[in-house]
Amino acid sequence: MKRSKFAIPALLVLIMIVLSACGGNNAPENNAPADNAGSGTNNTGSEGGNTGANAPQEDVTIRLGLVGGGMTPIITQIGISDGSFEKAGIHIEEKDFTAGADMVQALVGGSLDITLGSYEHILRQQKNGLDVKAYGEIFNGVGYTLIVKKDSKYQSLEDLKGTTLAVTKVGSLSDTGLREGLKQANIDADKDVQIINGGSGATMLAAIQSGKVAGGMVSEPTISQMLATGEYRVLYDPPFEYAGIIITAKTDWVEKNTETMKRFLAVNNEINERVQKDPSIAVAAMLKTFDQIPEDVMQSAVKNQLAKVPAGLKVSEAGAEIVQQTQLDQGILTEKIPFEQAVDMSLLPTTTP
Repeated sequence: MKRSKFAIPALLVLIMIVLSACGGNNAPENNAPADNAGSGTNNTGSEGGNTGANAPQEDVTIRLGLVGGGMTPIITQIGISDGSFEKAGIHIEEKDFTAGADMVQALVGGSLDITLGSYEHILRQQKNGLDVKAYGEIFNGVGYTLIVKKDSKYQSLEDLKGTTLAVTKVGSLSDTGLREGLKQANIDADKDVQIINGGSGATMLAAIQSGKVAGGMVSEPTISQMLATGEYRVLYDPPFEYAGIIITAKTDWVEKNTETMKRFLAVNNEINERVQKDPSIAVAAMLKTFDQIPEDVMQSAVKNQLAKVPAGLKVSEAGAEIVQQTQLDQGILTEKIPFEQAVDMSLLPTTTP
């Protein structure tokens, strides 16, 4: 009898130990390393792994390059400003550049992980044999507008023959966008006009105001700010699709950091879906970055920018083709680079994370 008396408690203890052990065996699955380098699979399906919103995620750091002074990378800028990336366990080390070419060199050199710049930089690096690809797009447009003084005699691009025009930097996105417009107006950018470096912000404004240039390529929020004064007007706003701000990385980095790239893309996509429904969120976030801009001016700038952010962050094949044609026209490329060779959209989320 004494043996039976103690056997039952002992059995209960044994059962509890076994159950506890079984429960612990589930933990490694839920906390398994999220990074399946090179897998190329989406996390949003039922078999995509435990990388959803409720799953534990290791904090990561991304060294991010972007061209400062404008709002074309608005979706990512919002995420940095409102803490969306930090909430997703992504620490952004932002590095601003004055020109896309310098930024891409930093990417190739290994001091950046991801850059936000024009598709042309991907094409140029692929031409040089470097495996740099597009993984998403956050702005399908040039992002620069040709601004002139309101009382200027120039009414169209065709009127600009013999004038001097300013871009942020010769060879940059603003330069490429202007040249494409001039080409469509049957103006030879190398013979019929002079294109000079005008910088951005105050330096560009001074060049236009002083009459040093007939017009200058300006980005938001400076566009809306200048127009609000009543002293300036838009002479030319590129109307065509253009793969202007592309999420770019080296393929070997992505292979080692697949889940980090997926998470970065997913956060950007979630931000886009959210602010498209409620632009006031974007206005509030951008006013933190551009704190000297009046709210009504920022509302205009945000509206203009959000209109060109593609749904799902999908790279526009039409926009990419136009960029490629500009590079062929300028002799930078001698043959076409297939879209499939330069773009990988397999890591984009299929649903909101």
